[in-house]
Amino acid sequence: MKKFLKKASVYLLLLLLIAAGVFSLNYFLGHRLTSDLENEIEEIAAENNYQLRYLSIKSNPLLRRVDIDTLSLLKNNEQSYEINGAKIEFSWQQIFNYIKEREFLTKKDIKADIDKFSFYDLQRNNHFDFFNTELSYQGGFNSEDLKKPLELIKNDHKLTVLSEELNYDYPFYRSYGIDKNNWEQISTFNNFAFAADYQSQNNRLLINDFMLKNEFIDYELNFETVIERRLNDTGATNLETKAEDSKNQRAEDTSNKTAADFEEIVIYSDKAEKIVLQELKSNYSLALNGEFLNISKNDFFNKFSFTELNLDSDFEMYLNSKNSSYQFQKFDLDFDLSDFKLGLQENLSQRVNESSFGILAQNKQFQLNIDSLNYQQNYSHPQGKSQLNLKSNLIDADLNAEFNLNNEIPYISNSLLKFKSKNQSVEQLLLFAQLLYGDSFKQDDEGYYYIESWGSLDNLKFE
Repeated sequence: MKKFLKKASVYLLLLLLIAAGVFSLNYFLGHRLTSDLENEIEEIAAENNYQLRYLSIKSNPLLRRVDIDTLSLLKNNEQSYEINGAKIEFSWQQIFNYIKEREFLTKKDIKADIDKFSFYDLQRNNHFDFFNTELSYQGGFNSEDLKKPLELIKNDHKLTVLSEELNYDYPFYRSYGIDKNNWEQISTFNNFAFAADYQSQNNRLLINDFMLKNEFIDYELNFETVIERRLNDTGATNLETKAEDSKNQRAEDTSNKTAADFEEIVIYSDKAEKIVLQELKSNYSLALNGEFLNISKNDFFNKFSFTELNLDSDFEMYLNSKNSSYQFQKFDLDFDLSDFKLGLQENLSQRVNESSFGILAQNKQFQLNIDSLNYQQNYSHPQGKSQLNLKSNLIDADLNAEFNLNNEIPYISNSLLKFKSKNQSVEQLLLFAQLLYGDSFKQDDEGYYYIESWGSLDNLKFE
């Protein structure tokens, strides 16, 4: 029995020594990791012109965790970021590599739970708060890559963000006639979701899931884009020759541009290279429920309300490398608005009156009531069709048009617009328009005016 107790005492003492050694090592490594992270954050902040206001970190390598109690960054009184209560979990590979090399692997697998993340746009007075956020990241980068976006796109990245609540704060909401309770309903979103996947092999970025939902708004977005790394003109060895060649090339390619083209989008640029958006495919849906929206009189209008607004879109565009401009290949659109009511204040009504040659809003009161408005568009390069139906207190209208965007100036293949005035002021405006036009608009048996048109926008023909 004495031998057993003696052996047990030795084992217990050995276990205590091992435990003490492990905890001592964990304390030492944790202290070192905390110090390294603090130095790295301070260095990155300084190099990107951020002022580090607050920083409180705790590290526990044994549990593969780093806890950020508080992190606050400020940039030139323009914007700031704050993190509170973040628990970051690393993989064992990361911990072992840090113990061995005193740095993390380039390839990372990180998970984090964040109590609160805040972003402040101090110039525009916008403020976003994310609560109870789960963040997951898989990809490859090191601290040096964070300073060089051109290096970041060499590796794959996958990011998922899920927040229980997102609040948007805009201090001037009352100026638009929105009360505090209504604003809280509009600006608070539940179950915010965002998922992004960047594939370095083909420079493709996928936004698989972006959602904003509350009682007022239901918004979903998915898009796919390809970026391209290019030499910057300013990085050429012979700058003057390069600039002249580029100028001549743009002049030669002007004739190749179409009405759906616009200049290239540069995401990032330095002296030598730049990242441009090469293609973009996107579809999104937006639904606004205005039934509970209560907007009182304000500086802009004395009445504003609607029942429902829906917008669905699907489009694709590609960069034309010859003229460094984009071309829409597809642009489908469906827009619906119902029971819309707008009454402008006196100063804005006066502007409407002046722009309508003193015909509309003669009593300094302008009101627009739209019972229904629907617009549908289908475009597949180079041809498109559009339909519009409007029923309002001022005018009822129907439009059917076919167009072509294969040339620099849009071409209307054929278009038929039918409309009927709903009050005397609009009728006077139509009569005035006919005087300017130099001819009378045709009317059908139901009292609808109709105008047929075709030709390029700069030289339309009417009938």
